[in-house]
Amino acid sequence: MQYYYKYTALLLLITAVSCLPPSDRDDSEVLARVGNSVLTFNNALSEIPSYVLAEDTAAAILSFQDRWIQSQIAYQEAERLGLGNSAEIRQKLSRLRAQLMQDALKEYVLQEHEDELSVTTEEAQNYYQAHKNQFVLEERYVRFRHLTTNTRTAADNAKREIMRGTSWQEVVREYSVKPELQLRESNQYWPISMAVPDITMLKRFLNVIGITEISPIHYQGGQYHFVQLMEVRPEGDHPDLEWLIPQIKEWLRLEKARRITNGYIRNLYLESEANNEIEKANVTDIESLIDFNTGN
Repeated sequence: MQYYYKYTALLLLITAVSCLPPSDRDDSEVLARVGNSVLTFNNALSEIPSYVLAEDTAAAILSFQDRWIQSQIAYQEAERLGLGNSAEIRQKLSRLRAQLMQDALKEYVLQEHEDELSVTTEEAQNYYQAHKNQFVLEERYVRFRHLTTNTRTAADNAKREIMRGTSWQEVVREYSVKPELQLRESNQYWPISMAVPDITMLKRFLNVIGITEISPIHYQGGQYHFVQLMEVRPEGDHPDLEWLIPQIKEWLRLEKARRITNGYIRNLYLESEANNEIEKANVTDIESLIDFNTGN
């Protein structure tokens, strides 16, 4: 299982958590301690993505715990060596702080205009109808069932149950090593390029088997796998509107958010300009500086 945490962001998180005043700390159980810094259970839960926690909560917390310890050790060593005192690091921290403050301002503005950000299904449908030609599948999409078992016998039995007409839900709950995930994913359409990306052989099967056909059982990573192709949407086809409604709603919400924040910043700019709070070099000044610094 892989968790994608940028090293710099994690160090900033550690620094922030470590520097919180006592009144702001939570009283949940301590998961790890390095020097005077602690990682609490609530800290971990708040930083690990919910979908990672849902898949395997204990494994996700253990992985985050290890990463936190390693990063905290590195951070404290950097502090001991005085690396934070360099002009370069101070400059980078200043830029990061400025970016965080800008992001915080945008979040504040959007919270103040939260009622303007909602997007109705009707708005999304109207957008789709007006731009329907833009929504075309750029590759083949497939809906398929993927079953993973720990033994060959379980895989064989699962295939037989499907061929006998046993419901997919029953088969998954009886034989799959990750039933909730594989049941949920079987209801989605996937671009063929993203279908079972970690198991090349299953992707090959999906390219050759017919509708409702079940692939041969494939062994990989200590487990047994097979897929059953259920539906195909060819390249160039129009996707179903129900696929797109959530995405269109999110696009429209982001566009509303962009307009609101840009308008707010623009008003701040005009206000500062009216109050003579802004000074800036003109084109001639900039060209002179360029010539002076490049020796032209």
